[in-house]
Amino acid sequence: MPTGMLETTREKMRLIDREIIELIEVRTNLASEVLSSKKEMGKPIIDEEQIQKVLDRASSLAVEKGLDVDSVHQIFEILIQMSIDKQNEYSGKSEYI
Repeated sequence: MPTGMLETTREKMRLIDREIIELIEVRTNLASEVLSSKKEMGKPIIDEEQIQKVLDRASSLAVEKGLDVDSVHQIFEILIQMSIDKQNEYSGKSEYI
């Protein structure tokens, strides 16, 4: 691959990386809305049933897109933990207390 083509491809990847980070920010910021709804419904922050639904959905999409299911599963476990951490932060709880 010629150097110019490589740099063009890398620039495309940098733009995609930025979009991914922005989407992670949007997803994580939804934690306040999720927490409010959970409080109204009397649900705990950690909802194992919902976590499993998210992981199943991510796995199905990974299969559909021909991606490695285990890797996608790991990414979504991290995203879920980020949401839980943010919900704990909003509620005044912390895993470090």
